Amino acid sequence: MTSMLGEHMALLTKQHQGQLAAQVPAQRMRVMRWRDLRLWAGLVIILFAMFIGAFLLSRGEETTTVWRASSDLSVGAIPVATPVTVSLGAAQDQYLLASEPLTGQLRWPVAAGDLIPRGALGFSPMVNARMVTLPVDPLHAPVNMAAGAVVDIWSTPADVAGGVTAHPVLVLPSVTVAEVAADTVGVGGEIAVVVEIPEAVADQLVGAARSGLIDLVAVPIASQQVS
Repeated sequence: MTSMLGEHMALLTKQHQGQLAAQVPAQRMRVMRWRDLRLWAGLVIILFAMFIGAFLLSRGEETTTVWRASSDLSVGAIPVATPVTVSLGAAQDQYLLASEPLTGQLRWPVAAGDLIPRGALGFSPMVNARMVTLPVDPLHAPVNMAAGAVVDIWSTPADVAGGVTAHPVLVLPSVTVAEVAADTVGVGGEIAVVVEIPEAVADQLVGAARSGLIDLVAVPIASQQVS
């Protein structure tokens, strides 16, 4: 009786082990299939990201070399610029290519670091212009003033005793500096500044320079009028 019971138990154990063996591969197969799906999804995402990156990179390679202002450029100035390679897209036709010569003068001001627009060149020179040399104390002129700068000319009249009044007068607004001769120094340490003005006001400026002290006040490019 005991022997038969043992054989029966052994038979049940084998059947149970067989059932477990049949279930484990099925579960493993379902897990592997799920992992395969996630693997393929990850590969698709990676390939998509690579495609987008390559597309953006190819668009970034569509660059153009144009002119960029080396310093603040005033109305009427001859442009001083350096070539720079940028991506402008459809707007590239609005700017001067570095392969095109910078000829002429500016019709409107261009700030340092800005690209030079194609329409900015073509300034019409002043008719009946005159060049007047002014003696200016270096401390009464813009720092690093150069040809092409735009300044307001003020004069502070001096009285007979040589004192200076406290009421400066605006002689001429928005005058273009034609040349700065910093190496030409006057008796009082003044430098020679040549300005371009209309003939009709030359006598007014000469009289102001002889009767008082001259101050040159810089006109920022944001305040300059388009020609």
